[in-house]
Amino acid sequence: MKKQILLTILISLFLIALAGASIFLLTKYQLKLAGDIAKLFSSKTSVLPTLSPTASSTAQEIAQLQKEIDELKKQPPKIIYKTVLTPASSSPAPNLKTQEELERAKQQITSLEQRLQELQVQKTSGSQISDADLIKSWQAGDKVAQVACQNKLLGSWQLGSAVLISPDGKVLTNQHVVEPSVGTLLPDYCLILFGKDFDAVSQSYSKEYRASIAGFFQDRDAALLKIQDILYKDQNGAVQTMPVSGALPYFSISTSTPQIGDAVYVIGYPESARFAFSVTKGIISNLTSDNVYFGTDAQIDRGNSGGAALNSAGQLIGLPTWKYIGGGDYRGYILNINSIKLL
Repeated sequence: MKKQILLTILISLFLIALAGASIFLLTKYQLKLAGDIAKLFSSKTSVLPTLSPTASSTAQEIAQLQKEIDELKKQPPKIIYKTVLTPASSSPAPNLKTQEELERAKQQITSLEQRLQELQVQKTSGSQISDADLIKSWQAGDKVAQVACQNKLLGSWQLGSAVLISPDGKVLTNQHVVEPSVGTLLPDYCLILFGKDFDAVSQSYSKEYRASIAGFFQDRDAALLKIQDILYKDQNGAVQTMPVSGALPYFSISTSTPQIGDAVYVIGYPESARFAFSVTKGIISNLTSDNVYFGTDAQIDRGNSGGAALNSAGQLIGLPTWKYIGGGDYRGYILNINSIKLL
């Protein structure tokens, strides 16, 4: 019995000693671990392991990307303006890169166009040139067109003239040409007709440019149209559509103030010429008090409305709009292009 008690006591002492040793070792390990953690957070040097070549490359790429992001943040925001025009025919979304290249090309074309006109002015001032050669050099037949807008209520067509002002097909004309003479419903589109496309045999146009109404100008008898596509007939006589390819010729807009005595050329498709291409010449006779219109002795007839009034440099100075006839007197009036706020 005494032996069993003694054995139990020895086993208990052994277990107590073992537990004590375990607690001592665990406490020592915890103290060491706490010390290592303290060193880790207090150290100013990096504790990351040495990067391998692959890890180093990745770190460099991350640094480069961060640099690019910082540079992008410094750049001002870019705004893309969307057109409010509804295309006459469906087309895929434009490629932005292609669109930017197209805009740059348009700017170059505009610059070259202005330079060409400056050279023409220098040539004119240096030597005498006939009006016929001058008008031919302007290629006015490719830039001034007849415009036809259908009255949705009556089904009839209102005729006038129009002028191209941009390579992407922006067209100016008078508001009274576009708006219906009866009713208030605007046409879904207007047709832009060039004399070069008229076939005298069939008495029809081989191509008709379809233009939507982009808008009107407040307190001005002017309308902006935008050419959308081309209508034509195939071999079977069925009407087909095709997109406009390439830049269209156009007149640049004069920024100078019209002066009394300046030469003016009125171009359009008047009824007095049986709605054929016509040019009349005169001078600026007077300016209205608000400088919105200027008078001229150049002939302006029905059908000339919305066409082109050009200076001797071939620049657009206004739109032939109306005429005064009273007591045997005549005077045509041209809407000053500088009174229109073009975007």
